[in-house]
Amino acid sequence: MNKELSFEQANKQLEEIVAKMEKPDVPLEDMMKLYEEAYKLLIYCTKKLEETRGQIVDINERIENMKSKGDSLFED
Repeated sequence: MNKELSFEQANKQLEEIVAKMEKPDVPLEDMMKLYEEAYKLLIYCTKKLEETRGQIVDINERIENMKSKGDSLFED
């Protein structure tokens, strides 16, 4: 899997793999390869979401710190 994928690209690939896996005529070997790739993409997407969540929490904490100090959030 290419580590340079955006979240959206990885999610789209994951959706495509799931659609392939839902077909009844997929050979077992192919199913296992698809499953492995889907697992890697799922881990990648989950990591990206957690990173983004962390960034949002950090931004919100900085905003709260500014508010508690009485700093303006906007330039006058």
